[in-house]
Amino acid sequence: MNDELVDRARRGEATAAELNELATWRRASADNEREYQAILRLLDAGRALAEGETAISRPTAADIIARTKSRRRFTGASVAARWAPWAIAAAAAVVAAVSLRSRTMGGDAIPGWGATEVVTGATELATVELGEGSVVRLAPSSRLRVLAGRERAVHLEGRAFFAVQRMPRQPLVVHTAGGDARVLGTRFELATNADRLELHVVEGRVALNTPREHVEVGPGEAGAVANGVVSRPSRVATPAVATWVGTFLAFQATPLGEAAREIERVYRTPVTIVDTTLARETITATFTDRPVQEVVNVVCAVLSARCEVKDGRVRIDR
Repeated sequence: MNDELVDRARRGEATAAELNELATWRRASADNEREYQAILRLLDAGRALAEGETAISRPTAADIIARTKSRRRFTGASVAARWAPWAIAAAAAVVAAVSLRSRTMGGDAIPGWGATEVVTGATELATVELGEGSVVRLAPSSRLRVLAGRERAVHLEGRAFFAVQRMPRQPLVVHTAGGDARVLGTRFELATNADRLELHVVEGRVALNTPREHVEVGPGEAGAVANGVVSRPSRVATPAVATWVGTFLAFQATPLGEAAREIERVYRTPVTIVDTTLARETITATFTDRPVQEVVNVVCAVLSARCEVKDGRVRIDR
């Protein structure tokens, strides 16, 4: 994919034909979608450097992007041939923002999966991209360890919001001191301490497991494990879930109708979907501290839709 086209689409300067080409390419495979997201991150990092921002290289002052292993390496002739010098510098700054301890895995390991640990301070947030496309928003004073092995498994201490890539044969398992959460593909918030685990599911289903019990929690429900005992699921006010994440959106095959509601909540901007059939189409994307205009441009590029942000309102149509 032409990186300049991605940049023009992001800035709202691409033609309708180019946006359609980009959307078709992204929908063709999960690898294409991951490459697209990687290009966006590099472009954003480069723009920040060009504007003289220092937040990218100062994790105490800004969001952190952590990646266990990238399909696109940041050094070598192949990168130099594709990326302008500012983009390579930006990539280096992003990688330098956190200390990663990774190792490549062989055999039938999950592509892009490696051992990593990310820790946040008392006032820090971190956005952690797992190698297979899942994204984790890590709250302050929390720790996430990506466990080496042939399974998708992480260990969480503290609080995090997950947007998990659906892989039916390899569910993600989140280990905590209070119990385990087994996930096929969903978005949810998890908080844990030494003897308790609390779960709020936004989308999909999550199974809470202890040595004695197994309870599934569905969308709009909350569940908990306290001292080894799993509580029965209860309804929860979904808009109140994960308000601590800030200006952050993570969609995993999320219907546009639901994505629009979250855009409204995060940006306090009304969103109208004129063609209601668009509401059922899905989007996979992650946005961290991006302006609403940029978010809407990307959403519409993915769906080959027409978007307008005017007078504090968003309008989406075919």
